[in-house]
Amino acid sequence: MLTARASARRCRRRTLTLCATLAAAAGALALAPTAYAGDWMQVSCENANQSAASSEGWSSFAGGSPGYGSNSGTNCAPGTPMYAILSTDAAASVGSSENLQYTPPAGSTLVGGSVDVSLTADGYGYNASGVAAIYTPAFAYNGSNVVTQCAAGLSPCWNGTNDFTGGVELPSNRGGDLFIGASCGGNAGEICDEGGSSGGWATAFLYSADLLLNSTASPTGSGFSGTLLDPDAHGTASLAFTAGDPGGPGVYKVIVQIDGTVAYDGTPNTNGGECTSLGTDSGSGAWMFDWQQPCLQTETVDIPIDTTAFADGTHELTVQVEDAAQNTSTVLDQEITTANLTTVSSLLPTTTSSTAGSVYAFVLNKATNALKGSVRRAYSHSALTLSGTLDSTAGVAAPGVTVALWASPANSSTFSELGETTTDGTGAWSLRAPAGSSRVLRVVAGAGALPATSPSTVGVTETVAPTLSLRIATPLGAKLVFSGKLAISPLGTPRPLVLIEVHAASGWQAVGAPVRVAANGRYRYVYPSSPLLIGHRFAFRATTPATSLWQTGVSPVEKAVLR
Repeated sequence: MLTARASARRCRRRTLTLCATLAAAAGALALAPTAYAGDWMQVSCENANQSAASSEGWSSFAGGSPGYGSNSGTNCAPGTPMYAILSTDAAASVGSSENLQYTPPAGSTLVGGSVDVSLTADGYGYNASGVAAIYTPAFAYNGSNVVTQCAAGLSPCWNGTNDFTGGVELPSNRGGDLFIGASCGGNAGEICDEGGSSGGWATAFLYSADLLLNSTASPTGSGFSGTLLDPDAHGTASLAFTAGDPGGPGVYKVIVQIDGTVAYDGTPNTNGGECTSLGTDSGSGAWMFDWQQPCLQTETVDIPIDTTAFADGTHELTVQVEDAAQNTSTVLDQEITTANLTTVSSLLPTTTSSTAGSVYAFVLNKATNALKGSVRRAYSHSALTLSGTLDSTAGVAAPGVTVALWASPANSSTFSELGETTTDGTGAWSLRAPAGSSRVLRVVAGAGALPATSPSTVGVTETVAPTLSLRIATPLGAKLVFSGKLAISPLGTPRPLVLIEVHAASGWQAVGAPVRVAANGRYRYVYPSSPLLIGHRFAFRATTPATSLWQTGVSPVEKAVLR
């Protein structure tokens, strides 16, 4: 936990946080322990990376008749705590108090967590005492509700005095609300009027809170539609539906699987950034958020699914919705069919003319027709097979005709031939473009036909992102060794740069300096981290900037523990 007086404490307690600066990153997330479905965490006032969190759910109230100068407030920020002060400006009668109260959001129950506080209890009188205490689940001064207390002239606080600053673990599964208060306790009719210091008979300051909540909501899905559900789905198909989390912290993830293979796994709507997890609690595995309703409880989801990664035929499609509390429901389980390679399109043919004057008509198969126009691919999947049949203008098959495939790089208008073939006896043809960078592909038919002078029957604009890998080694001494390969051709001159990034509460942030890849696309970068972070876990990725020949490349996320 972090206070203005004890910033190192949070570094010890939040083992998943970069408490020392890792290059430009202010903080980072890391691999979480196994979580219990139903738990999530709301952070108040200050996040682990010292950025501001909200004070949603907090209120303040006074008890009895506090004297002049007594006050409370729930506005907070890093270094600026919430406060409840029973002031020394006037004597305080027994039963007087200033208090902070946290009420969990509807649908969730407070089941644990921790708070970072400063408590003082300095006022006393005859049979009266200043008391600063934490209560849950009710605001009641008894053994069932008091979590910890400091009382002047009564039981000493944890450090043997009437003052305490530090982290306090909240009891598990009490439910109810959380209260932090400064009061005058004792026999009715008595007053706290002696011994006050620091301006109060009793004071309570809250610097931050990690509030573990439990939700039993069940995510839902309804109104399914899209071309993925049509017979013989092909190319990039769509899947649309309404996802819901009635009474819960909202839809955080949608996971689509085909035959058990993940085809989509992501947050469909970050709700303006509020539905972005700020980290994972090291004790419970719960995802951490700043807001009481971090994610939308109802949203329309429209997901593109690449069916070309699956063989033609029948497949099992399952869709899961997971909420911010890691409650998961399977909302769709049905069979679908795909056909990307063999089904001939019934589209009306488009004609092209050869330089010799012959006119032909192309009929494309479904997979090729789905590529017409534009397509986005990773370099590892950028090789394309284009195929169909060729007819004469009389509508009969055109055997023995030359069909050629040409390509022009995205940064040039000059075409080069990638290959050619001759149609068979049924007019069938097939050509394959090898893996490459962003480009324009054109297919022409007829002897001597050129892409610049003959209309293209098949025109594909392919936008490519490089394939980027990342491996992390953690030798002793808190070092991080990053390595991998940028796969795309050509690499260009000068060769591209790769940047390592760490995931922080505010997003992905750079680690150290960029590194230029070698002639074979490989890279290696050693980053000396802080010994204070040994044993901590972090999430990293590699990126490379976009060029005229490719889009920004991003590696899969890898996690590492410093040693």
